[in-house]
Amino acid sequence: MNRSLLGGMKSWAVAAAGVTMLAMTAPSLAQDQSPWKAGNYWNVSSIHVKDGSGLKYAQFLADTWVKNQEFAKSQGWISHYMVLSNPYPREGEPDLYLVIVSPSLANSDEADKRSQAFREFNKTTMAEMQAASGARAEFRTVGSQMLLRELMLRK
Repeated sequence: MNRSLLGGMKSWAVAAAGVTMLAMTAPSLAQDQSPWKAGNYWNVSSIHVKDGSGLKYAQFLADTWVKNQEFAKSQGWISHYMVLSNPYPREGEPDLYLVIVSPSLANSDEADKRSQAFREFNKTTMAEMQAASGARAEFRTVGSQMLLRELMLRK
């Protein structure tokens, strides 16, 4: 047989063996990886609305809360927000859930920058913001807060 033909056949055999080995290891690599990957963070606040205060709190959410979420969204800090109602709350369960979805969490320096940006956006001071939050206690209480992380199925 011709040497160049033998050399070509050897190269082809080595390449075929390499492809076969890769094909055999690919499934084992895939099995070593979680079928899920980490997605967005969901910050969920449970809100208990005091009797007779539903309209007042709904107006606050529609005006101030939404305005602040739209500002955060315009800055790229959050991707989505929503208000979920609990139509049939059992004893101790909240009436509403405020949900804010973000792609990442801010570190302490970034959180300080965002806080300053919110104060400038609202033309208010930290003391005024805390006083406003305290005033809302007249018509709502904040229950638990949860930070959830979405898990997305890998494709």
